[in-house]
Amino acid sequence: MTPADDKHRRQVVALVTLVYILLIFEGALRKWILTGVGPLLFFIRDPFVLLIYWLALRHSLFPRGNALLQAGIAFACIGVFLVVVQAAGVASGIDKWPILATYGWRNYFLYIPLPFIIGEVFEPRDVQRIVKITCIVAIPIALLVFMQFRSSPEAPINVGFGASIEQQFHGLTVDMDHTRPMGTFTSDVGQKQFDLSCLAMLMALWISPRAQRFLKSWQLMAATCAVLTCLAVSGSRGAMIGSGIIAIAAVTSAAVLRGSGASARAILLPSVIVVTAVLLYPIVFPEGYSTFMSRWNGAQAAEEQNFSLGVFGRALYGFYEFFDIMGNTPVAGYGIGLAGNASLTLGVTIPGFNGWAENDWTRHIVDLGPFFGVAYILYRVSLVAWLGITCLAGARRTGSPLPLLLFSYIGVELLYGELTGHGSVNGYGWLFAGLCLGACKMPTYPATVFDSADEPMPDSARFANLLR
Repeated sequence: MTPADDKHRRQVVALVTLVYILLIFEGALRKWILTGVGPLLFFIRDPFVLLIYWLALRHSLFPRGNALLQAGIAFACIGVFLVVVQAAGVASGIDKWPILATYGWRNYFLYIPLPFIIGEVFEPRDVQRIVKITCIVAIPIALLVFMQFRSSPEAPINVGFGASIEQQFHGLTVDMDHTRPMGTFTSDVGQKQFDLSCLAMLMALWISPRAQRFLKSWQLMAATCAVLTCLAVSGSRGAMIGSGIIAIAAVTSAAVLRGSGASARAILLPSVIVVTAVLLYPIVFPEGYSTFMSRWNGAQAAEEQNFSLGVFGRALYGFYEFFDIMGNTPVAGYGIGLAGNASLTLGVTIPGFNGWAENDWTRHIVDLGPFFGVAYILYRVSLVAWLGITCLAGARRTGSPLPLLLFSYIGVELLYGELTGHGSVNGYGWLFAGLCLGACKMPTYPATVFDSADEPMPDSARFANLLR
């Protein structure tokens, strides 16, 4: 790679890093700083994403020959045609339809090329930088989350400084006195993404030999305590289940990792972290524990009336609920973006459709119609299968647990999470798919380096410790 090519690559990497930082902090801007332009800030990342695409195309950094990328671009083109068809049909005469259609098309298609570009341009030190940024900011975010949990659900630290109700962000509550903390996001769903993504990174660092841990021991310990604090007061069953999936992936990575001692670390360290967290949870965070258990038991009792497996039955319901509406949905769908909460915010209604979809697969049928909707579902399934195989191969080749641990977090969201229904999930889903691909390029070290605590990483001089 020539110096000019590397300069262009680094420009794209810098923009991706900026998009990630905005993903974490755009909610803070909307709630506490620029409250008057909150709706516009929802799209603050999009110009930078478009600039990434332009630079990638201009400097030949856009990956070629990937069938999933080509299929995604084809989907985006078909989506434009579908919007035109819907505008002339079911959505004709609706004033705010262009805004909703733009929002819907953006959620479905705009970010599809991003992970493939990240996988093309990111080098190991770039992935390490993202991991380090996440772990460092987790510490102040944990303090913020704890303060939000202890504050009134209507306090400015939770709802923001907006002058009107429309400019404030009222999240879900665990009980009458405790909110589900939103951190720097505008909903607890966004904070859940941060918690789980950071947990996956930390598990990977703990499993890695000390020669590859680019955080100091006290930083790693502090970040781990911070994330466990966020989870302890989250009030989110989804966050707890997601944490369990990540912990299981960490332990089972022992069957994949190479190098003397790698399997032992993968089994021992995550198990110690999980057991310690479970034992200390009711002792260190009694309020968080009691409110979470009350919510879990109450929701479990309600869900057992409709699902044989309770919370797990409800989760599985998202895989087949869409069959119930396929026969009654117009061929071109009711309208792209209609099944999300944006239609409720904008007050857009379409004759023949009432309500909205709680899960994404059903949302695809409502928005896109039975044929295109099923095709988009199959695209997500194919993407997850390909990404999982790629991460497994990457972990085997490099000996790094990071690809598998990142996939254990984002695979569920890419498969059937709120990828097209929630802005934060959308950003995290596509961006972390790219980080999975970048993590598969981590350098391969011989077994002697894996177990040498004094041996520096070959790339450590190029990636200085940010806290030194």
